[in-house]
Order: sequence, then C-alpha cells, then structure tokens
Amino acid sequence: MNKHLLAFYALVAVSIIGLTFVVQRYPISGFDFYMTREIQGLQRGNFTPLMEFISFFGNSVGMPISVVFASLIFYLTYHRREAGFTFAVVLPDLFNLLLKILVHRPRPTLENAKILLKFNQSSFPSGHVVHYVVFFGFLLAVMIVNKKIPSFWRILIGTLSAFLILTVSISRIYLGAHWATDVIGGYLFGFVYLGIILKFYLSR
Repeated sequence: MNKHLLAFYALVAVSIIGLTFVVQRYPISGFDFYMTREIQGLQRGNFTPLMEFISFFGNSVGMPISVVFASLIFYLTYHRREAGFTFAVVLPDLFNLLLKILVHRPRPTLENAKILLKFNQSSFPSGHVVHYVVFFGFLLAVMIVNKKIPSFWRILIGTLSAFLILTVSISRIYLGAHWATDVIGGYLFGFVYLGIILKFYLSR
C-alpha cells in the first residue's frame, strides 16, 4: 500500500478513536453548543424545507427507496456490477447502528437546541452523514469513472451527490438532530467505509 495512503488511514483511525473518546467523556461540549447556535440561526431565513429535503434521503422512507431505485436503474441499464455495489451501502448502515448503541450518546434536547425533528436512536456518529458519504460518494465515483454513462447524467447525478454529501451535515445540525461532533464522526466513518467499497469496485 502507498505510504501516503497508509499514513492517511492511520490519521483517520486516530481521529476516530480520539473523537469517540471525547464524545463519551464529554457528551455536550462548548464547540457543539457554538456550532448549533450558529447554524440554527439560519432558521430565521426559513431554510427548513430545503434542510428537510436534504435529509430526506437518509430517513426511514427515503433511504431504502433511493438505494433500491439507484440499484434498479443500474441493473436495467446493464450496469450489473454497480447495481450490486449499490446494495453494499446497507452494510455500513447496519454497522453504524451497532456503533450508536455502543457509544450511546444522547441527542440534542429542547433544553439546548431547537428540535425540528425527533429521533429515538443515539446520536454518534450521524447515520445520515455515514449513509450519504457511502451511498452518494459511491454514485459520485461511478459518475467519474464510468464513461459509458451519458455525460448529462454523469454531471447531473455527480453534482447532486456532491451537493448532498456537503450539505447533509448542516441539515442535521439545523434540524436539531445532531451535534457538530456527530456529523464529523459521520464523515470520518463514512469515508472509511467508502474507501473499502471503492477499493473492491475499482479493482477491475
């Protein structure tokens, strides 16, 4: 393995371990309070419909529909390998649920944030962010490397995927569903899972 890539993964692993320790030791930090206050200040501009749309693809309805739809489209357009890998995003989602149970960090409450959406699961790491990085990250990678897909769809799907990956973190904090450190953890875990999937996908 390339030394630089190995060093990068080592840094990510140390960051994950360190962040997990911090959120267990200090469930609510000044940094989290600050980021929540700043991002939820956007509520005065009524961005709620946009933020709910961004988060839709990770909820109990939007997530399975989008995964099945993307896999079906790949299959019907004779991209069978991509169709199979699309379903692989379910594995990181399941692992993330187990991790949430182990860390068991409480979500923001009405005492410390404006809650627009309520959830029963634990908070760390953000399942939405993990799913978006893995699912939309894989779609983005396919749009970049697969030249057989028409350019229009490659640009459209690639741009939408990148947009959702970048904005889901803001959406989760804005809606009061997660702390900033939850979404940071989601990105760290998500890129690890995505790297594993892409290693196998790009091997051919």
